[in-house]
Amino acid sequence: MTSSENKIVAMQEETAACYSLGISPTSSRVRGYKGDILLFDSINCLLMNETHHQPVYYIPRQDVNMSLFIRSDFRTFCPFKGNATHWSLSLEDGIIDNIAWSYESPLEEAQEITGYFAFYEADLDRFMLDDTVVGGTDDQISVEKNLSLTEWLSQGSWNNDSPAALTLQLVKRLQVMGFPIMRLNVAIRQLHPLLAGESYLWRKGSDQVEIHQMLHESVTSEQYQKSPLKLVTEGLGGIRQKLSPEQTDFDFPIMEDLRDQGATDYVAFPLIFSDGNIHNLTLTSDDPFGFTTGHLGQIYEALPLISRMYELHKVKANTQTLLQTYLGTSAGDQVLNGLTKRGDGGTIQAAILHCDLVNSTALTEQMGQQEYLDLLNAFFDAVATSVYAHGGDILKFIGDAVLAIFPLYDSSGDSRQKACLSAARSIRDTMALIQNTSFGENLSCTAGLHVGKVMYGNIGSAQRLDFTVIGSAANEVARISDLCRQTGHSVILSQKAASDVKAGTQSLGSFNLKGFTKERELFSFDPEQLSDSN
Repeated sequence: MTSSENKIVAMQEETAACYSLGISPTSSRVRGYKGDILLFDSINCLLMNETHHQPVYYIPRQDVNMSLFIRSDFRTFCPFKGNATHWSLSLEDGIIDNIAWSYESPLEEAQEITGYFAFYEADLDRFMLDDTVVGGTDDQISVEKNLSLTEWLSQGSWNNDSPAALTLQLVKRLQVMGFPIMRLNVAIRQLHPLLAGESYLWRKGSDQVEIHQMLHESVTSEQYQKSPLKLVTEGLGGIRQKLSPEQTDFDFPIMEDLRDQGATDYVAFPLIFSDGNIHNLTLTSDDPFGFTTGHLGQIYEALPLISRMYELHKVKANTQTLLQTYLGTSAGDQVLNGLTKRGDGGTIQAAILHCDLVNSTALTEQMGQQEYLDLLNAFFDAVATSVYAHGGDILKFIGDAVLAIFPLYDSSGDSRQKACLSAARSIRDTMALIQNTSFGENLSCTAGLHVGKVMYGNIGSAQRLDFTVIGSAANEVARISDLCRQTGHSVILSQKAASDVKAGTQSLGSFNLKGFTKERELFSFDPEQLSDSN
């Protein structure tokens, strides 16, 4: 062998030594029951010990009551043992699916368990070793207590659907392992238009995790600039500081606050994500002796796994935030839930609002570029604030106009009226918000409101899609909005919208809309006549 080949073989042998699969006979009598029914009884079992897994008893088939079992179509796969066949338990009162498994043709390393049965202990009512019932909560805690933090994480003993839930499970795991923690905090930066990130804080005596949102401005605050988190985030490594009651000199201001709360030891660890960005995990103890080297060593070894788990949540949150920011809340959620192909979507009924900035061309000539952009953003803020406040969703910013929808959740008249009233109130509030901006005198808008059926989904080229509304109703509301300038009215409603809004509406007569063959009766609308009681 060449030198390189020898190195590869050595690495493979070292890896194999780290992960082992041991099978040995046991002299214990092993029995399992479902209710009062004996499923198996054997003194010839094999005990498998596999790295990062709990020991498993394999029962000879002749010691299993095979008359109660039927072979299942379900299979699982293991790179060390092979393909596992599953078995269901058939009783008079029903079938319990996949209560046991066996390896009928295992791989070489597991040949000894060929045809043997193993059982999911959680599905048994009693599992006995000799005359002792084993399993249950106490035994599970005893087994888990001996697992290292890395083993616990790699076994998937955690189960969470949010970073806050993950934080609480991490706290509980550390408590089981005897860590003297009084405070644990995880700070994760995010891609968000308003937030720099979130932190997940647990305090001793609580069974809840507090979620704190960090604004972009907080990154430049004096508190953050003088915090240990800033240094950890910059890649300078972990930070530890012992705290004592008589201490008066602190490296960081937060240490004095923690000391006054009874803290004796503080450690900040870096959570390094795959993109190279560094986030933070901090632990605080109130034990007189603080954390031991063993405690901190367990955390240090598990940091890569902990980082990956929080990174998964961050990627999901970033994806959802960006989709909602650039597509709108409902459109972003639908794309995230799988509507990603051209043509994906569906037809919905909605109140459709088209809101347009007045005199934008003249304003661009009168103002500097930055001043005009500030005015435009103030207009968009006003529209978006009122639309979201009334249950609508911004679909698109079209130049200096906004397209929003207020979905009808069923076809009833009540649903249509509710959607139209929400849209009308949004118009009213938008105009009030506009007047309260610093651009109030120069800022005004026109709005068109219509009710109709639109296709809501993906259109575009194969490589570049847009999730939006299309259809006759979407075109009609834009034409209605355009008529505001011609008629001198700030808001015009279609006949369908006006019939639901009622208050403050008056017929303007019939109009030909560009691109449409039939005349439409349109209505003016005075937002000040609409109250929330309508």
